[in-house]
Amino acid sequence: METTNNACQLSIDNNLSQAWGLTKKHFLVFLLLMIIILIIGGIPSGIQYVDYMKVLATTGDPALAQQILMETAASTQITGAIATIICVIIQLYPTIVTYRMANDAAKGEKPDLTDRLKDGFRGLGFFLIVNILFFICTWLGMICCIIPGIFLVVRFLFAPIIAALHPERSLKECFAQSWQITKGNFWNLFLLGIIATFLNILGLICCCVGVLVTSIITYFMLILAYRTLSGEAEEKTEDFTSENLTVVSE
Repeated sequence: METTNNACQLSIDNNLSQAWGLTKKHFLVFLLLMIIILIIGGIPSGIQYVDYMKVLATTGDPALAQQILMETAASTQITGAIATIICVIIQLYPTIVTYRMANDAAKGEKPDLTDRLKDGFRGLGFFLIVNILFFICTWLGMICCIIPGIFLVVRFLFAPIIAALHPERSLKECFAQSWQITKGNFWNLFLLGIIATFLNILGLICCCVGVLVTSIITYFMLILAYRTLSGEAEEKTEDFTSENLTVVSE
């Protein structure tokens, strides 16, 4: 039986309007962060493109260049996989900075990029571990007919955010708090995820540039949802130490 104290309910309308308002207010600084994240994420594709252009410059034949690359696909895929893993790890630094700055903005404070960049390495290793565990949990759920994966994505959605904002907490505390605060709000969060996905698809359609804007909105949607459900939006102090956590028990 699962018991938790979660009186907070998520309002989709309020979340979206506040996220849009914060995006407009702090657009430039967050645009810079989104560009950095996008560039880092695009490095693996850039490496593949450079390899293709090198082969094309040698052969002068696009079809032959593609054939040569396919013949060396095994080594190319290994290189690409390594580059992707490295870039994902590097991306965690601007990501944790973005979460913390978005939280500052949501609290009504002025986000200070310089201070947050200096602070970005604090808890970065812990943030990496939580993201790896989040990926493993949701991946295992996805291979079990997808629906369990979606369920776990929603219930553990805030674990990485909690790790970013509160690196002093333990792994158990991050996942347990996320499990607690998402109870009773599964469908609202699921709908919020669909809206965020739709917004980012629209951003990609708009010459790909629009995704920079929709990504900022998405970060604020997540932070605002977390602050609402955790009670931090009302400046409540919750005790999520191991002794006071209520977790699922059968």
